[in-house]
Amino acid sequence: MNTTPNDFDKTDLVRLWLHEATRVFSDRLIDIKDNEWFLEHVKSNITKNFNVNFYDTFEHLDVEATKEINVDCVRRLFFGDYMTPTEEEKRPYKEVHDLDALAATMNEYLTDYNNQSRQQMDLVMFKFAIEHVSRASRVLKMPGGNALLVGMGGSGRQSMAKLATFMAGYKIKQIEITKSYGQFEWREDLKEVLRGAGCSQDPLVFLFSDTQIKDEGFVEDINNMLNAGEVPNIFA
Repeated sequence: MNTTPNDFDKTDLVRLWLHEATRVFSDRLIDIKDNEWFLEHVKSNITKNFNVNFYDTFEHLDVEATKEINVDCVRRLFFGDYMTPTEEEKRPYKEVHDLDALAATMNEYLTDYNNQSRQQMDLVMFKFAIEHVSRASRVLKMPGGNALLVGMGGSGRQSMAKLATFMAGYKIKQIEITKSYGQFEWREDLKEVLRGAGCSQDPLVFLFSDTQIKDEGFVEDINNMLNAGEVPNIFA
């Protein structure tokens, strides 16, 4: 839905289909064996339904010339709109072929973020970090896009989300937990989020950490926002 027909031929479409299938399904799998099964499954589907040779279509990902497209090769398949500056009105969603240019672009975004923010992020944009930022960027650009970032404490989930938000040109909202922070303060913050997302011209990202769950009701309210787009009885 983020692409236009003029930007794509059949080969581009097959590559896009694999990328989106990988984001929707493979990103939820947790071990190599499951990801290898998934890749074999999409290989047979692409060959059968698109009537193309799988290796020829994705040969550019085989940088080590092994004559096989494996899970590591598919990790080099990136689609996004972040290679186009945020000032552009229409940012095309297309494949990123030059991974060195992608790393350089994300480092530029990071530098710009640190120049504008009071909270500096000292990040090293290695391959895994770039993959995670790309995933978050894709989700945030979708209508009602939301993601649950799972990882060990201190693994960079918030930093990746903040950078992806900055790359999209969106505003970000986080709550500040204090001793006196309770249900009333939480509801006031949620009102600000709902007004900002619903009434302002600027898209907004609400970033909420598991360490901020002071009351189980917080999670229930978030669940309502994701499922229904509103929190019951929050406005008079």
